[in-house]
Amino acid sequence: MKKISLENVIEFYNKEVDALALLHKNEGGGKARSKSGIAFENFIGSVCDVNDLVAKKNDYKKSEIIDGEQLDNLQVDKHCYRDNVLVKMIESKTYLDACYLKRAVDDFIDLHNSPDVPDNVEYTIVAGQKCVAEKALKYHSAKFKRSTGKDLKLFVLNRHKIRNPKKAIYMEMYRNDFNLDMSEVEDFVEWLQK
Repeated sequence: MKKISLENVIEFYNKEVDALALLHKNEGGGKARSKSGIAFENFIGSVCDVNDLVAKKNDYKKSEIIDGEQLDNLQVDKHCYRDNVLVKMIESKTYLDACYLKRAVDDFIDLHNSPDVPDNVEYTIVAGQKCVAEKALKYHSAKFKRSTGKDLKLFVLNRHKIRNPKKAIYMEMYRNDFNLDMSEVEDFVEWLQK
């Protein structure tokens, strides 16, 4: 079976985003928003595949034990393995806002402290656009660094980086805002290859 290329992945992403306007028209905003999130997850999973990583979903990890209590359902959108070793964790968001950022950082910290997660795993959030204040981004990045000793990576993949709620991904007239920023995609690929 022929392996897909990054060009194939980008083409598939574009087809999925192109289809959102019709989906919105026929089935409404909720369906279109859900499918936009899936488009980003599909893109991330496929980019991982192209770079010889196995990106798993629902790959649950145990928490640390606190006062005799332990959770067994820690996860983020993609847990990426190279040669059966967990090396990267990725949270995916079409739009990154302050609530999603806080939750992702808290989840990453819990996973960093998990006995199931190797110490050298790297963490990133991959978003299409962001709508989070720079102060909140700096605070949560500092919180992550203080708790883990690691830098939090953020890749914002769409050409238009800042979210405007009046210009949604499923609105045909703003479709070009959601084209991929190839420089950012290349930086993400480089990060995956480390």
